[in-house]
Amino acid sequence: MKIVGTGTYTVADAASLSGVPATRIRRWLQGRTREYCGETVFDEALWTSQLPIIDNGLYLGFRDLIELRMVDAFRRQKLSLPYLRKVVQAARDIVGDSHPFSTSAFKTDGRRLYLEVLSKTEEPKLIEVLNGQHAFHSIVSVGLKDVKFTAGVASQWVPETGKGEVVIDPARSFGAPVLLRYGIPTRVISEANRNGRSSAQITSDYEVDLKAVRAALAFEGELVA
Repeated sequence: MKIVGTGTYTVADAASLSGVPATRIRRWLQGRTREYCGETVFDEALWTSQLPIIDNGLYLGFRDLIELRMVDAFRRQKLSLPYLRKVVQAARDIVGDSHPFSTSAFKTDGRRLYLEVLSKTEEPKLIEVLNGQHAFHSIVSVGLKDVKFTAGVASQWVPETGKGEVVIDPARSFGAPVLLRYGIPTRVISEANRNGRSSAQITSDYEVDLKAVRAALAFEGELVA
């Protein structure tokens, strides 16, 4: 399944690119059933994927990838899922977008929106957590520094591990990581290398420069297996 302009990623793809474990991705986007105090409870999904369920399979779009990264950043600051759910809902209501953290709003006006989110959640404990060393607006700012926006919506991710030569763009190769200047998927470069082609040989095979090849190999080498 490929949807032009949205990007298409399996859970495994999303886990590899974002570094968020597959089980966590499924839980965040599909919810989960669990036992609590002798009762069966259902934890609602944090948000809904851009793409539909196909043949019982979960697929993600490009904006889902950005949301994953941001929610994971909050989670790593020890924000519990109940609090995190309130943050996501508050951000969604304030921005008026199902994927609030993949909009430019929080990057360009993070401090004001940060205070609005805190006010909307009305959670003293949450305020205490997010007012710490890693405040809400700081987390968002750092998390979005490698993301580019078009019309206020995330449109490209230029990961640092790609050394400026790799881009993840839903409008190119269905969102697969490609060399920015050449459009060649980094996976193709990596596979050629694994098949015994040297970096110099790859530059000749694909008519790209050595800097781009090395960047593609470095990027692929940093992906989570």
